[in-house]
Amino acid sequence: MKQVSLNDLRQWEFEQLGKELLVKHFVTARNSHTGAKEFTLSYSSSPDRTEIKENRHRLALAMGITESELYFPSQVHKTRIVHVNRDTLKQELMETDALVTNQTGICIAEMSADCVPILLVDKKNKVVAAVHSGWRGTVAKILARTLEEMNTVYGTTGRDLIAAIGPSVSQESYEVCEEVVQAVEETFGKDSGLLISQPNNKAKLDLWRANTLQLLEFGVNPFQIEVSNLCTVKNNDSFFSARKGDTGRFAAGIMLT
Repeated sequence: MKQVSLNDLRQWEFEQLGKELLVKHFVTARNSHTGAKEFTLSYSSSPDRTEIKENRHRLALAMGITESELYFPSQVHKTRIVHVNRDTLKQELMETDALVTNQTGICIAEMSADCVPILLVDKKNKVVAAVHSGWRGTVAKILARTLEEMNTVYGTTGRDLIAAIGPSVSQESYEVCEEVVQAVEETFGKDSGLLISQPNNKAKLDLWRANTLQLLEFGVNPFQIEVSNLCTVKNNDSFFSARKGDTGRFAAGIMLT
């Protein structure tokens, strides 16, 4: 990934997606705007709703759209997927962790603070998706479900996809409890290589690899999968991290041009 400037915002951009004329995309940082205290985009992260509204307005301007064309789901770590169009109401995005659209000029995004943000573009069928995948979403395979949904509705296949896995907690920084270990083993098997055992039945979980496996199983070319390798815990000066006690949320979004 690399840092770029869009209007008055400093953002992050994936190398591969940045070369695609079909889409515009972004990953914000906690210091994306010098005039803001911290560039958080979640209404639940700040008592100042005016601040959040202004941040979303700045983000929309940077993408060349209006705020009404910027769609954020209300995330709950489940597997609901919504297809977004210009008639989609914001209340239709409740309890949703993945958005898909084939309409130009609509930016779909998700918010994170350790969970994995994933952006997808189907170059052949001109479809994009934004997926939010924490450990619950990962073991429930929300990414695989989104890929299957794109295949069913739009004919998406793995060879047509570019996938980007954004900043999130790294395996080195992500120790999980026995409940999570059991859930991962049930979904991916005990020999998946996703867990490094720790004392007291705990383990360190590799969310990046777990989601990469879902992409590979769908047939995505490994050379068309870009992993940011930016840990939100280690790079806490740039990205919010719930594990570090942050209430703010950064965002990753994508839009067909």
